[in-house]
Amino acid sequence: MKRLTLNQTLWGQHAKARYLYLAAAILFFSALGARELWTQEHRWADIVTGMFLRQDFFHPYLGTQQYYDKPLLSYWMMAGLSKLLGGITTVALRLPSAFAGILALWSVVRIGSLVKDRSLGLLSGWLFITTYYIIFWGRVSSADMLNLAGTFFAIAWYLTHRGSTRFLNYAVFFLILALTALCKGLGGAIVPVLVVLVDVALRRQWLMHSRPALIFAALPALFFYLLPFWLSSHFGGAHYGESGLYMVYRENILRYFHPFDHTGSIATYFIFLPIYLLPWTVLFIPALFALRSRIKHGLSLNQRWLCWSFLVVFLFFTFSGSRRSYYVLPMVPLAILFTADWVLAHARPRFQRVLARAVVVMVAVLWLAVDILPAWHSLHYGMPAFAAEVKAAAGGDEAFHAKHIVLIDAESKINFYLDLPPTFKDVAVIGGRDKQSTASLLARYPELASLPPNTIFITRASYLPLLFPLFKHYAVVITPVSPLERWFKMSNEGDPIAFIPLTTHHE
Repeated sequence: MKRLTLNQTLWGQHAKARYLYLAAAILFFSALGARELWTQEHRWADIVTGMFLRQDFFHPYLGTQQYYDKPLLSYWMMAGLSKLLGGITTVALRLPSAFAGILALWSVVRIGSLVKDRSLGLLSGWLFITTYYIIFWGRVSSADMLNLAGTFFAIAWYLTHRGSTRFLNYAVFFLILALTALCKGLGGAIVPVLVVLVDVALRRQWLMHSRPALIFAALPALFFYLLPFWLSSHFGGAHYGESGLYMVYRENILRYFHPFDHTGSIATYFIFLPIYLLPWTVLFIPALFALRSRIKHGLSLNQRWLCWSFLVVFLFFTFSGSRRSYYVLPMVPLAILFTADWVLAHARPRFQRVLARAVVVMVAVLWLAVDILPAWHSLHYGMPAFAAEVKAAAGGDEAFHAKHIVLIDAESKINFYLDLPPTFKDVAVIGGRDKQSTASLLARYPELASLPPNTIFITRASYLPLLFPLFKHYAVVITPVSPLERWFKMSNEGDPIAFIPLTTHHE
């Protein structure tokens, strides 16, 4: 029997899909909870923690502020896993995104297999899991990977059953749309519908799907979509002022046509799509340039559907008034499928062998860069290490919580690492942080003038020179900084610092 080359092993007709899913599991789940919370992750941590604190899972709060900017399903997933795993941890918060990454991968493989053949599905899968931002968002507690997974699972379901007009197939498709929309917003339902409409138009199947079953099949999905909003309105939350359905309108429809923030340039996605495709931008760009020649020589109906779907989705997001870099994420799988199709159609066997080696190298590089090194860093440096040092300096976890804590414009995620409730008071400064003085801080925080006994003060490193003279009888705990951060002289002005009393009573 002839020995298979590496590319044949990974995406040839006799390739084993289990290699792909094993690599994906390693990339999505390795040391998943070890890395420090990243910027917006604290929102999900605060909201889920607040749900347990209040025993209210229908009314999300960010700290003490009502925050219904996202529907409830992503919070419920994290809350359910937290209950199952015995606590709100970074693992519980990130597991929904990691599982969604696997579902998104399966959907991409399925779509590629239906567009052309098994080789396209597997190659698209390998390119998908070796795209940096796919792994990054699959390891972040947010709704973005959930949205991506639901979007492409809906597309995969449609392609699998597009020849059928059964009520059940329609109903499942609409239910997937409803659940996806409950994770992040209406975009998760609109993108699959746009892609489906492109296919129906190309195949001229309008009459085929113009059936009463289509309308009736949407009703169960509509019920499940509206149910969480109805529960929010009718159970508890008598003093909760935000309407979930109004926030859907505000965050999706109003933001699209009359944006009130995130008004990026019209060129936003021309810039960020190549960035989000790294490292496979090096293949995507020549695939784009080759499209004219490919059209001239003829594309199959499915290949034309893929090209038109990518264009329509790109234009849909580009014409939105509200644009942000990571809104480009739903375009990435379509671009990957488009690129993989070009590779298989035009790349020589030698190039495919080189590409297979590059894919294997990228699996190793991403595993080290995204999974292992951040886990090692968080073990020794950053916020987790700072929290551990603060508790140790205070005499242990029990002694720390016995003390009074004052937050002075501290980093928002400090609550999570010090086990403080999300409702814990943290008064922000007035004006720019770089404009503060000792006098302005004393005026803003009366506790600084009296320094009540048995109190730990936590603030930012940028305020250390201003506050240090006030804390003569306090130990200072500074966030540990890695040699790499010192080497590159990275700014640590936002890092937390703590002033811990050396004695029980203030002297």
